[in-house]
Amino acid sequence: MTPEFSPHILAQLDQLRDIRLPAPVSWWPLAPGWWAVAAFILAACTAVTTWSILRRRTVRYAALKELETLRQKETPVDFSALATDVSALLRRVAIRLKGHSVGILSDRDWADYLSSGKNGMPQQTADLLAQAPYAPSKPASDADKKVLVEAAERWIRRFA
Repeated sequence: MTPEFSPHILAQLDQLRDIRLPAPVSWWPLAPGWWAVAAFILAACTAVTTWSILRRRTVRYAALKELETLRQKETPVDFSALATDVSALLRRVAIRLKGHSVGILSDRDWADYLSSGKNGMPQQTADLLAQAPYAPSKPASDADKKVLVEAAERWIRRFA
């Protein structure tokens, strides 16, 4: 037996609608926690990249500044002393960038390291730098000094 409803209740029942389910949850927009994780990862990557670039540029800047000081020395400088100073500068740059395994290179190995790769120093200049501490003293001409310092500058700019 079905109960009889008053017209007032029937009118109210007619106003009822079916239950509507909410839309399925999508992955976008992200929840605030994911935005925080993304911001943290982005900040960490930016910080590491900036630190790496600044560190690299600092080594290059200091080495080029010291090379400029060597370039400004007066012409009657002993060529083997100049070549030894340039070689020591290049060795310090190489140790700073590649580690102490480069510091133990000498003679032929050092020359091969300086001239390695397509951007390496010319082999003749690299041999000169490797043999500089053992070469007899002679005055440095402007042309010799210019060739040596420019080769060192190119090497620093390419590898530091």
